[in-house]
Amino acid sequence: MPGKLNFSKEAIEALIADIVDGSIDKDNLPEPLYFAIVERLKKALYEGFGGSLSDFKIDTRDYELLAELRENIYMFSAAKTYQQVREMTDALTDDEGKIKPFVAFRNEALEIFNTYNVNYLRAEYNTTLGQAQSAVQWVSIEKQKSVLPYLRYSAIEDENTSEICAPLDGITLPVDDPFWDDYMPLNHFNCRCTVQQLSESDADVTKNSKLEEATNKADENIKDVFKMNPGKDGYIFKKDHPYFEVAKGDKGLAKRNFDLPIPDED
Repeated sequence: MPGKLNFSKEAIEALIADIVDGSIDKDNLPEPLYFAIVERLKKALYEGFGGSLSDFKIDTRDYELLAELRENIYMFSAAKTYQQVREMTDALTDDEGKIKPFVAFRNEALEIFNTYNVNYLRAEYNTTLGQAQSAVQWVSIEKQKSVLPYLRYSAIEDENTSEICAPLDGITLPVDDPFWDDYMPLNHFNCRCTVQQLSESDADVTKNSKLEEATNKADENIKDVFKMNPGKDGYIFKKDHPYFEVAKGDKGLAKRNFDLPIPDED
């Protein structure tokens, strides 16, 4: 099942017990959980990109971009691990600072775990898959822009078309236009949009007035974490994603990946 974490019930119970006895907390994060998240999201990354690092030559843009995206997945997974462990640790006590009965804490901890590693992870898996596809598509776009210098935004128009993508449908601009820095699909969770690359003779370039109207409408609903271009930026998840918003005094942790390792090779 896409997005399903490879982390057993026994491992979850052990995690909860370690949080209770204090051996796991926000300063001592569980590597097994971290690597389980990494492996699940890397699967989506490599599937969307069309291969792992070993499938590309080191001196190519494909390799360089995939290496950047891979590192971002590790850093995002560390931040995700940190946030849920901190939330579980905070759940050990009630509003008056008293230790909760174990059963009450366990139930709350399981709910937190499932929220992060079932509900959220499913959306994050799909986002990683789609943004990886977008990133590798951008590499192809850059390679062909001398003969196909324009892009047209293409939305699937049906009852599920979002209020973000509907106004952007048909926008046609040069590959190098800054529009694509912010609105290269994906532009929301489960976005189905793509871009079509066109020759100059096939491109009906969008006028500034229509472009401004379309982006203003899209901006009413688009989340800032989606205003990006993974093929240009080199990441799937932006640094201002909520997972990276750590408590005051802990900001150094994010810069050193929350003291969790990033292997050189898979």
